[in-house]
Amino acid sequence: MTELSGGKLTDRTKKSNLQTRYNSAISNLLLVIAFSVINIVLLLTDGSSYFLFSAFIPYFAVDYGMYFCGLYPEEYYADVPDMEFADKSFLAVTVVAAAVILLIYLLCWYLAKKKKIGAVIFALVFFLADTVAMLVLSGISSDSFVDILVHIWVIYYLIMAIVTYNRMKKAPDVSPETEMEEESTDAGGEFTGNRGILRMAEDVKCKIFLEAEYSGMHIVYRRVKRTNELVVNGGVYDEYVALAEFAHKLTADVNGHKVEASYDGGTCVRILVDSCEIAKKRRLF
Repeated sequence: MTELSGGKLTDRTKKSNLQTRYNSAISNLLLVIAFSVINIVLLLTDGSSYFLFSAFIPYFAVDYGMYFCGLYPEEYYADVPDMEFADKSFLAVTVVAAAVILLIYLLCWYLAKKKKIGAVIFALVFFLADTVAMLVLSGISSDSFVDILVHIWVIYYLIMAIVTYNRMKKAPDVSPETEMEEESTDAGGEFTGNRGILRMAEDVKCKIFLEAEYSGMHIVYRRVKRTNELVVNGGVYDEYVALAEFAHKLTADVNGHKVEASYDGGTCVRILVDSCEIAKKRRLF
């Protein structure tokens, strides 16, 4: 393993790690949006399933609309036999209200990707309000315990996104010119070092997505717990940390070669060296 000498290289590596951590943290907003939409669709279509990572208020609004429009089975109204039901347009209003709330979350995620930290703060406050509403309206019980834990999870990662953003702002910028100065060079001025090693790969239980050999390099694209790693010759060069994976690309510069491992967010993983695909595989899970 080539030693990482010089403060500038360390700064570049730290900033890259902070960026990865920030992106992973705000991706939880997408999970909230996606699972909230799924749960609302299941509710409207008489589905019996319910997925975690859902926002409470949008789901409650649609549930409220369905109840007062008399769309639940008769046993739901056993205690209120003379109840007068609202017009179906009331349900439409609650669905629109839920959609507006989820669009606000989506806008927050989009602005957060653009490094608008105010959007992350707003999303945090918005989700805190969602959590308070859940505790007030549903209470604390064995049925709601997991939902409460999931809400705490999302709040934690939104706070982590804010903390990570502040650390990124304080981290020194490293220009492309500075990066070139940091690379090891031989007498002819050609790159000979291994730039960007984060750490040596641990011999631990992992899931290997793809593995390849090329020009003396042993390349492994793997997942350790909730971290996807690009490992070359035993060194971890790049990583992607996420509970649920989305499309991403991991990169490394090794002995003058640009190595990439990517996941398209669907079913395909690839390894490329100098933009040439050397390995590809369908990924089912």
